Amino acid sequence: MNQSILVTGATGTIGREVIRHLLKKNAGVRAGVRDAGKAKTQFGGSVELTNFDFEDPASYPVALRDIEKLFILPPLIPNQVEVTTPLVDAAKSAGVRHIVKLSAVGADPAASFTLGRWHGQTDEYVRRSGLGFTLLRPNSFMQNFINYFPPRDGMIYLPWGDGKASFVDTRDVGAVAAEVLTGQGHEGVTYDLTGPEALGVADVASTVSTVSGKEIRYVDVPETAARDAMLQAHIPQWQVDALLELHAINKQSLWDAVSSDVEKVTGKPATSFTQFARDHAERFQVPKLS
Repeated sequence: MNQSILVTGATGTIGREVIRHLLKKNAGVRAGVRDAGKAKTQFGGSVELTNFDFEDPASYPVALRDIEKLFILPPLIPNQVEVTTPLVDAAKSAGVRHIVKLSAVGADPAASFTLGRWHGQTDEYVRRSGLGFTLLRPNSFMQNFINYFPPRDGMIYLPWGDGKASFVDTRDVGAVAAEVLTGQGHEGVTYDLTGPEALGVADVASTVSTVSGKEIRYVDVPETAARDAMLQAHIPQWQVDALLELHAINKQSLWDAVSSDVEKVTGKPATSFTQFARDHAERFQVPKLS
C-alpha cells in the first residue's frame, strides 16, 4: 500500500483517532513517532512507523519521503512556533501537496491568549506556504474530563464559574481529519469543530452522575487554588499560565458557539456529551447503571 499520509503526534489523543479513522478508510498511513516501541504497542503492524521529532529537523526528510498529505499536530512546548514552521518548509521541499493542521478555537496571530497566538502564527505560516491547506479549530475536548480534570472523590474542580463551552469529542476531530486527508474540496478551508451544545461544568457533572450512577458535583475553585494545584503537580510555570488563560476565557463563555462543521464534513452529527459519557463510563472509574 502506498504510504502517502504522514500523521505527526500519532500516539496522542488526537493522533490516535486520526490514524484509526484513516485505517477505516484503508488509507496509506505513516505515523511519525518518537518512541517506536510504544507506538508498535498501540498500532501493531497496521501502520508504518517512522522516527520523527519536531525538535530534530534531521528526522524530517525520511519521515516526509513520498508523502502527499501531512497532518500537523503541533507539540505543547514553549517553542511550538519555532519547531512547527521548519516542518512546513521541509514538507514543501519534499513535495507534500496538502497540509492539514490541528489548530485551536480562537487562534489568531494577535490573540489575547498564548496558545491562540502560537496557533495563529503557525496557521498563518501554513497559509503563506503556497501548499494546499486545511485548518481544524476544535473547541475544548470532552476527553479532558478523563485525561486532565476527571472527577476526584466525586468532585470536578475547575475555575470556570458558570461559564459554558461547546465541548467536542476527539473522535469527531479524528473523523474530520481523516475525511479531509482523503477527500476533495477542503483546500483553503478552516473548520470550527464543536459539539452539538454548550455546557457548563455543572452540566458535565450532572451527565456523568446520571451515566455512572454515582453523584458527581462541580466545585468552582478560585484561580489561585487552581494555580497552586497545578504547580504542586509540577506542571511548568509557562503551561500553568497558558492553562489559566484558557480557564478564564471559558469562565466568560467566550467559546460557547456551536458549529455544524463536524456534520458538514463527516455527514454525521457531532457526538453529544451524554453519548461520550456513556461510551466512556468505565473511564470515570464508576460503574454503569444496570
